[in-house]
Amino acid sequence: MKRIFLCLILVLLFASSAFAASGGENFSAAELKLMSTFLSNFTELGFFDLDAAEFLKSDRIVHFGVWHNYVNNFKSRIVKCKVKDCPHGSFVIDAKHVEESVKKYFGADFKDHRSVKPDYEFYKEYEYYYDGKLYHFEGADGEAVYYARVDKASKSASGQIVMTGVLYNAGDKDDLFAQFEAVAKPYKYGGKDTWAILSMKAEYPE
Repeated sequence: MKRIFLCLILVLLFASSAFAASGGENFSAAELKLMSTFLSNFTELGFFDLDAAEFLKSDRIVHFGVWHNYVNNFKSRIVKCKVKDCPHGSFVIDAKHVEESVKKYFGADFKDHRSVKPDYEFYKEYEYYYDGKLYHFEGADGEAVYYARVDKASKSASGQIVMTGVLYNAGDKDDLFAQFEAVAKPYKYGGKDTWAILSMKAEYPE
């Protein structure tokens, strides 16, 4: 009996060591939901595939910073243009809010403010004029919105979080758009635990 008990202890110890070495971790349903919300801040803007290092160097970081606030903080951060005839769009946003959004979701300091022309491979008609303090732009609505649902997550040996799941139509949860894998690193923003995106890759059904 003692031998059986000892064997069980050894098996448990081995399993525990292997689990720790692999960096595995069980995340609760509540944590997976928070991860889903985190990633949906990218997917609702149409960013299903991105590499943070390259993204931060591109004009698309401006689009993210402005449009994230247009979608999520319209009443508190978006202001009607006060310039006569508004040659650069109906709305403005203070550049500091763009910086805050980049810091919150990418964990990066953003100071490279500039005017951005339309990106015909992605956001087509979206154009942003920077006047040295504010971004001027035109609003738009009506496009399909997709959210992320994280079904599984694990911690790598380096501490990064690997999240996998599906993208679905915000208007119909049964309308699945693609599968994805995202990688993020844990960090604190505003004194709260969150993540900074490192990469995301979607796989579309044939």
